[in-house]
Amino acid sequence: MENNNTEKSLKIEFLAKNLSIAREASGKTVKECSLLLDIPTSRLKNYEKGKFIPSLPEIEALSFLFRIPIIAFFKEDGAKDHLITTESAQIQRLIKIRQQIIGTRIHLAREKAKKSMKQLSKITSIPVSRIKRYEESTTPIAFNDLQKIVNALDLYLDDFFDHESPLGNWQNNQTKNIAFGYLPEEIREFIADSNNLQYLKVARNLSNIGIDTFNHLSDSLAELTNTFQDTKKKFD
Repeated sequence: MENNNTEKSLKIEFLAKNLSIAREASGKTVKECSLLLDIPTSRLKNYEKGKFIPSLPEIEALSFLFRIPIIAFFKEDGAKDHLITTESAQIQRLIKIRQQIIGTRIHLAREKAKKSMKQLSKITSIPVSRIKRYEESTTPIAFNDLQKIVNALDLYLDDFFDHESPLGNWQNNQTKNIAFGYLPEEIREFIADSNNLQYLKVARNLSNIGIDTFNHLSDSLAELTNTFQDTKKKFD
């Protein structure tokens, strides 16, 4: 029943329009996409005009390229519901908030370091007027200037990166994915196997208790084992 409902919900008449909207939103040209799919440009154009219907593997590939679920292609305005551009207002607000946070942190760090704007300007070669605008958040801080200021105030650049907003969470996830990819293949396979979840939980709990506590626990277990073996020998 579930498969039948899914099939009925896939309305082919919405496919062409959604493909066109999704491609344009992705910033990719028809030529770029046709090269990636290894199909003629004219054929892809006809897909977007509704003259030809792409195959399922082609739709799957386009879904991957545009980062839009396949099911969205068959819904009215389905592509629009998944476009990143619909979040532009939220992203713009986050940028302003982040600029204010960074500007305020620099201001507080400079005062804590007991440095004037003039002194900071001399160290970083950044004009005083620009530093003032940075701290007041009226001008976005260029990344190279941020590096200079961070070094001058003996701060850590990583502390200025976003780790809390949706943008920061996305970055954190990407970092974790990259780190996971560097693990040995056998470790990745072990982690990916849901049957090993209990072992992973034990490993996490052991890491949380700290190395000193872990060593103490190991010594206690070794002592308990030796006591058990000595007791067993007496009764044998």
